[in-house]
Amino acid sequence: MTAITLDNVYVDFPLLAQNRSLKRLLSLSLQGSRLGSANGKSVVHALKAVNLELKSGDRIAVVGPNGAGKSTLLRVLAGIYPPVIGEIAIEGQVGALLTTGLGMRDDISGYENIDFCLMLQGVPAKKIPAKREDVAQFTELGEFLDINVGAYSSGMRVKLAFAISTALDPDILIVDEIFGTGDASFVKKAEKRMLDLIDRADILVFASHASSLVEQFCEKAIWLQDGNIVEFGAIKSVNAAYLRHVAAESN
Repeated sequence: MTAITLDNVYVDFPLLAQNRSLKRLLSLSLQGSRLGSANGKSVVHALKAVNLELKSGDRIAVVGPNGAGKSTLLRVLAGIYPPVIGEIAIEGQVGALLTTGLGMRDDISGYENIDFCLMLQGVPAKKIPAKREDVAQFTELGEFLDINVGAYSSGMRVKLAFAISTALDPDILIVDEIFGTGDASFVKKAEKRMLDLIDRADILVFASHASSLVEQFCEKAIWLQDGNIVEFGAIKSVNAAYLRHVAAESN
């Protein structure tokens, strides 16, 4: 059974001692209640007392302003950030599309990057040859896959990064925005690949500022504000409440 449970989860990030870093962090739109201390050190409370249960079939959007804790929550759900307080239980294989090009190296070839990045994503060694062929065909980079990625154009890098990132078969798919995918001729293929990946996942958690996208892919939504879950429920209801809040804040 596929599921994720968060029980009273807190995530803190330390405030750096350097003046420049401290000024930058304090300039963010954070409520005073998010600045505190832990073990005698100043911290930002990125998530506070988060309780959440996701089950098979859930399609969950995560909405909220910049700095609300959306990316932090996604990384907790992906098992990347451990909570400082509370517990997280994950049942099922997680695939996270959080940063394109993660792990890609300029000093090795496209083919070598495919193998290396697939291993970083936890793909079993016996599955890598088939995945490598899938990625290679999708990119349409041909002989360029034999040369070092450092010689690639930005568009070629995006194609390779996208193809690798979506070469997954996860039970739980975590997506932080849907990223750009290169030139116009590549966009249609990329959209279909992303939709197929979303359809295959048993649980989807998707953060985006685009209301039309979250309502297209998701049935429920979590509204995060200042590290807290404000509301969790039907997508249209939660999204409407959040957008009313945004409008009220701007007046």
